[in-house]
Amino acid sequence: MAGLSLDDDTEPILLVNKLTPHFLCPVCEQLYKNPVINIKCGHTFCKKCASGCSRCPVDNEPCDASQLILNRLVVGQIDELLIYCKYGIRKQNGTWVQDPTGCHEQIIIGNRHQHEDECEFSPKPCPNDVQNCGTFRSSELEQHLQICPYFECDHKDKGCEFHGRQDEVRDHLGTCGYRGLPNSISQRDFQDQTKALEAKNRCLRDKLDSLTKRVEVLEGNKNSLEFALETCLSNFQNLNKKHEALQTLVEQLMTSRNRRSMSSPGNSAEAIKQRTSSTSSFSSLLSGYGGPKLSPPANLRPETWKMPFQFKCIGSLRGHKKEVWCLALYKQRLYSSGGDSLIKVWDLDVVTNGCIKTMEGHTGVVHTMAIYENTLVSGGDDLSIRVWNLDSNTQENCVFNAHDNLISSMVVVGDNLFTASYSLIKVWDMKTLSLIHTISGLHHWVRALVVSQDKESLYSGCHNTIDIWNTSGSFQHKGNIPHNYGSIYSLAITHEFVIAGTYNRNIQVFSLSNNQHVSSLRGHIGVVNSLTVTPSGRFLFSSSSDQTIMIWNLENMLPIQTLHRHEGGVNAVVLYGDTLLSGSEDHEIKLFQYFQMQMGFALQT
Repeated sequence: MAGLSLDDDTEPILLVNKLTPHFLCPVCEQLYKNPVINIKCGHTFCKKCASGCSRCPVDNEPCDASQLILNRLVVGQIDELLIYCKYGIRKQNGTWVQDPTGCHEQIIIGNRHQHEDECEFSPKPCPNDVQNCGTFRSSELEQHLQICPYFECDHKDKGCEFHGRQDEVRDHLGTCGYRGLPNSISQRDFQDQTKALEAKNRCLRDKLDSLTKRVEVLEGNKNSLEFALETCLSNFQNLNKKHEALQTLVEQLMTSRNRRSMSSPGNSAEAIKQRTSSTSSFSSLLSGYGGPKLSPPANLRPETWKMPFQFKCIGSLRGHKKEVWCLALYKQRLYSSGGDSLIKVWDLDVVTNGCIKTMEGHTGVVHTMAIYENTLVSGGDDLSIRVWNLDSNTQENCVFNAHDNLISSMVVVGDNLFTASYSLIKVWDMKTLSLIHTISGLHHWVRALVVSQDKESLYSGCHNTIDIWNTSGSFQHKGNIPHNYGSIYSLAITHEFVIAGTYNRNIQVFSLSNNQHVSSLRGHIGVVNSLTVTPSGRFLFSSSSDQTIMIWNLENMLPIQTLHRHEGGVNAVVLYGDTLLSGSEDHEIKLFQYFQMQMGFALQT
């Protein structure tokens, strides 16, 4: 086989069989290109080779260009030569060779165009957008058109700029804003419509500028009010400290006077010592704590907060060496755990004591904890479920390899423990810690679980759905809340709403009664890792990887306050009476206390 070209300006060919000498031009020694015969000497040459010669290159006889005519016999013989389709050859090291991935047809030169015009390997440009899509083999073009995203709307001549796949264009045609326009619209009509739209746009821009200025003014007023409230609150705290100092001084003076009259009833040395010790201990607690004593939850009775209020950071709990992932409350104690695999115990009545106990056992990150009676249940990266006795602070039971993937969330309902992982939820009997049921086939990671207030429904958060399950019996699927807000990272529930914190930085609120979307709470710029609501269901706390905690009013779906005290993402928040506790990737637990702001007092101050 030989790779040749019939003409320098035409497509190359690859002959199936080797050429015989009588097909080769005696001058260029290549296959004849437009062969002509010199009628004087009878020799045949390429037209190009003979046109510049004054003598025959073979016998040196005089050669006159007017004596050259087309050699039809040779042309006919060349047309019968067998070649490969041009879409089945490629150039390799300067020579044309057969392409195993291309067309394998063998055709005669005379019929090459007839075949190549219809060859299924011939390149065809995308009829929609050749610049973006390129060209395809004829056999592949139809397949490309099934997914080509550049089909244009039928009303493009009227001005519609929509483009997409064929099915998307069909769906669009039913709602296209240009479909009602007549097929022929004059340029003047277009210009008039354009001018009208531009006028509307200018009007809207003017209104937007006006609203923007008003918002800026309101923001300035808000900042001024916040600064004034901060100043008033600081003054109030200073006055409170002075009041406490004066009270201590009065008690010391009274004690000194009583020591001079030992005969008086109740003024014995022992009684005075007890009073002095008690006062000193309480003052020391306040001094070391840096704020008021934490208020207990009082059986989770509804909070009595009144607007306006504010939460202030009153201290930090330090002891973890890595990020804090989860928090749990039992009586007056806080339990925290995370990246260091340790569960630390804190006394919320005397937070100045620091960590009072550390429980060891996990070998990986602890992601989730739950309370059952007088025990704490924990799970995480090491795939184990561990049960801890909270009276003795010791491990009581353990299940190794409880899941195939890390345990992302857990919740206790009655005597049942629900644990979540990738695409499934498992149900365990808390009395024996034995597996009693598995809910499988869920969509992607289940990162959040929450139980309804009547304890009859379990809500699980996945990608683009919230599923609802029975918490007893056969744990049947009761329904779901479909959505398009991405992966759910946290859930909370009130008597009125199901609230979801998402990967896309927003908080989505759904109606508990009909599962319809109610509102989107926007303000975070990171993943919403944790949610907690107040007992009354009026207020919501959310924490995020953006290092902030936000407080929301669920009665009007507006933010109340943003807390900026952590130096890392905030992974967990829990509420203990009037105190908010938060765990973060900065290895710390922050304590925020509720303060009622008195507007009248602030104005007087």
